[in-house]
Amino acid sequence: MNDDMLQQIVDRQAITDGLHWYTRWVDLNRVDKQVEIFAEDGRITFSNDGVWTVGRADIETLITPLVAAYSATHHYISNVEITFEGPDEARSQCYLHAWHRPADGSVDFTLYAQYHDVWTRTTEGWRIKERSLRTAGTVGRELAGTNLAGLGRAD
Repeated sequence: MNDDMLQQIVDRQAITDGLHWYTRWVDLNRVDKQVEIFAEDGRITFSNDGVWTVGRADIETLITPLVAAYSATHHYISNVEITFEGPDEARSQCYLHAWHRPADGSVDFTLYAQYHDVWTRTTEGWRIKERSLRTAGTVGRELAGTNLAGLGRAD
């Protein structure tokens, strides 16, 4: 095994840890910590309308009320795939299974989705440069009328 292969193993684990870090902090209602996984100029979208929220501070502003709408959440990450595009750039996609208990007492719902991310190595370590959420479906909440991006399954 050469040094490049060894470094890629270390980097793969760091990125995987970052995926789990993000979900741990959202479940603890610590958006301030959750957004630290993004590069300072990182961007995120949950929709299919081409609108992105750019910058760590604006991502925190976007996510804070979304997380506050729930009295509890529980996120699971699986099926992690990472492709390196150079020593300091990578792409990942993973499955997301996220249970939500609305603070208003309405029906719990579960989201089935994927995170599609572009990662960059920074002085802080591996950080998300770009994240898009692609939704397979939900249980307990209709997707009709939402602007969530779908997975784009083949016919």
